[in-house]
Amino acid sequence: MPERGALPASSRQDWCWHWTRSHTGDSTPLESPEVLLLRGRLDTGALREALAEVETRHEALRLHLAGDAGPGADATWPGQRLRSAPGALHVVPAGADGVRAGVRRTLARRLDLTDRMARTTLLRSPDGEHVLVAQFHHLVVDGTSHDVFRRDLAAAYAARTGAERHAPAGRPAPFGYVDLIRREQSEPSRADRRARAAALARTLAAHGAREPLPARPGAEVSDRARFAGVPLALSAGHTEGLLGWCREQRTTPHNTLLALLARAVADEYGRDRLVASVYMHGRTTPEARHAVGLLCNVVPVPLDLGDRDLPGLARHVGGAVLDAWDRVDLPLGAVVGHTDGEGAGTEAVYRTALSHLEFRMTGGAGRAGRAGAVPPFGPELSAENLTYEPPDHGLRFTGRRQALQCARSLYAAVEMAGGEITGSLWYDEQYHHAVRLARVAGAFRTAAQQLLAA
Repeated sequence: MPERGALPASSRQDWCWHWTRSHTGDSTPLESPEVLLLRGRLDTGALREALAEVETRHEALRLHLAGDAGPGADATWPGQRLRSAPGALHVVPAGADGVRAGVRRTLARRLDLTDRMARTTLLRSPDGEHVLVAQFHHLVVDGTSHDVFRRDLAAAYAARTGAERHAPAGRPAPFGYVDLIRREQSEPSRADRRARAAALARTLAAHGAREPLPARPGAEVSDRARFAGVPLALSAGHTEGLLGWCREQRTTPHNTLLALLARAVADEYGRDRLVASVYMHGRTTPEARHAVGLLCNVVPVPLDLGDRDLPGLARHVGGAVLDAWDRVDLPLGAVVGHTDGEGAGTEAVYRTALSHLEFRMTGGAGRAGRAGAVPPFGPELSAENLTYEPPDHGLRFTGRRQALQCARSLYAAVEMAGGEITGSLWYDEQYHHAVRLARVAGAFRTAAQQLLAA
């Protein structure tokens, strides 16, 4: 049980905590770094003050776990607390081996979640180059948070170093992440979520959430996933045609591609219903759109595929995704608990425990890309977002249940950029048959071409 007075997890932190607890402690941590190359004249004091302002404004960056996690796959939430003061900016020399090596060393130092779930380090090279490394655990940020962090940091720094030196004007009131948690803990809110989680669980069960895609003969799943992928790319011409079709049908590329892929999976496995899971940013109020914090959720979407034609299927999927917005505040663990015959207990559940297909799209009315532009920091300093991932230690599952929940699902990741759709359908080759997934990808591309011909 959490310590007395400690905060429970928000409804959006629930899935991420279960995801974290699905892997062993020596696995790659679920951190989401922001690495900014700063060029020009840097005022370190102004940067320190700007970072403090951003942390003060966004409560999620001052949260820390109130205790250590339990052993193994125990997903009991230890509670979290809010620190009153922002964290320090650590200024260190990059070292003789250069800034990039310094970034690697910095990211190799895992966050101590009982101390802080965010940490900032400024690396200085001998030739005057500066790199700001902001380490965030996924429990307190999502993709949209990075855009907000960059924008607010640039504005706070420019306000301290520009000619007028004033606070940024026209900023909305801060979003209270702690207030969100406390509102969710009111008895009416909890009762409402329990009822909706139970209703969703019944719908998911009717769509086969307890009936995973079948394994290949002789499949044996280990404690480490072995992913392989098949391409889902569309040419520039096909992408242009798809966009025109979507405008005609008044739907989005995200929903259309999900519809085509879900139909291909359903046909290959002889189903007329399945469950997809999609990522929703979860920012349901104007204030939340300007917040740093984990507000996105992984939402299961029940799909009835049947004999619908392509326009009808796209409309159905679009409606199902729209309906899912009403469930963005449901904790995944609660929905799994209602879906499982015996309940989930305190054991961690993988994020795709209830779905046959996870679908992510970047661009094209999908999720925004992470490596967005950095606003100007002022006339004497520019910033460039460097794409940099933490050291990869691999992911090892804490138990067979988590390994199976991951292995049974399919994972589609597509991107629309430069006028083309690229991406892959990923699967655990220990569980799934490669030939079947190649047929799924082929059926997806064929359906896209038929859609344009129609």
